Amino acid sequence: MTQIITIQNTQLPVIEYQGQRMITTELLAQGYGAEVDSVRQNFKRNKNRFIEGKHYFKVEGSELQELKNHVTLSHVVNKHTTHITLWTERGASRHAKMLETDQAWEWYEALEDNYFRLHEQKSPVELGLPNFLDPAEAAIAWGQERKVVQLISFERDQAIRTKAEIGSRREATAMATASVAVRERNKLAARLGECTRHATVLAVMNKTGKEYPWRPLRKWCAEHDVAVIRVPDARYGSVNSWPAEAWITVHGINLPELFGEVAHA
Repeated sequence: MTQIITIQNTQLPVIEYQGQRMITTELLAQGYGAEVDSVRQNFKRNKNRFIEGKHYFKVEGSELQELKNHVTLSHVVNKHTTHITLWTERGASRHAKMLETDQAWEWYEALEDNYFRLHEQKSPVELGLPNFLDPAEAAIAWGQERKVVQLISFERDQAIRTKAEIGSRREATAMATASVAVRERNKLAARLGECTRHATVLAVMNKTGKEYPWRPLRKWCAEHDVAVIRVPDARYGSVNSWPAEAWITVHGINLPELFGEVAHA
């Protein structure tokens, strides 16, 4: 039986092809609030911007028949068609960009979170992280993080106080120990979307005290084919952590400067 996912009143049969989830032209048009012919014309006029195998796949012959045997497509694809075009996540993003409507972008984000990425997401426990949806585990995790920070500060201060009294070998050992702790701290910060390479909107807002819209960040990533990292979140399970290049270009936020204390402590 075909798995069905409903996104904003649109039912999507889960289509798996070439190891990834795909969506048909008809369903893409329906969700984006556009005519099927408009989507096809956009593709024809901008075909040089689409790469087969990266943005779309043309399925025909025995592969099409096999796909029909596994997926119920009768309500969106003519049963007599000799081929269909399946769009990847990147292909769907290109079409949203060309349509450039609020509905297209909002529905693409819903696809991104609830269709394309849903089967890839893992729980915090599977990622080796605390379950942030459990208040007790979240409190313990933050407590442990605080202890790591205090340990780093203590070891650094201890190294400074005793630097004049110890030999170069003991000093090197102490600094190496501190470096290990810093790396562990940076790993946890990166997993929570608070590092010099990528950061969540909430992390930047907490650091700067200002709010930043996420839509321009998403648009920049889509235009440059830059993957967005998903990190655990206590409220929603996981959220997008936007790359440093997007932050500096879109909002003028320099993550290495903003979170430099974490990177160089």
